[in-house]
Amino acid sequence: MSGELAPPTNSLSVDRAFVCDDCGHCWYYDRHRCSECAGQSFSTYELDTGEVIAKTTVEMTPPDIRSPNYLGLARFDGVQVIAQLADDAVSVGDTVEFAGEHQLRAEQRTEKPRLTAVEGQAD
Repeated sequence: MSGELAPPTNSLSVDRAFVCDDCGHCWYYDRHRCSECAGQSFSTYELDTGEVIAKTTVEMTPPDIRSPNYLGLARFDGVQVIAQLADDAVSVGDTVEFAGEHQLRAEQRTEKPRLTAVEGQAD
């Protein structure tokens, strides 16, 4: 795993994953206990770069969501994340990182998972 362990907080950055202090199992999406051992003690670690292993394009979206909306499944240090891709230039096999703040809905900026190709990696 890359990054340093840090205690969990209520407002985590999108580029952090969880690791169970009891069994070492890792996961991305927030939950109250480990799915492997039911442990309730966990830390977080920073995700660096990952690899896109699948992508899709959603053409039919609600009125205030961008269309087309590009989504990808990326593998980071033992966890997999489904997230919005920055654009259609991101391809399967590309190295990606979290892009931070972006606009998904009209009039709403947010720091939700969004992946962008690492410079020099997109096709």
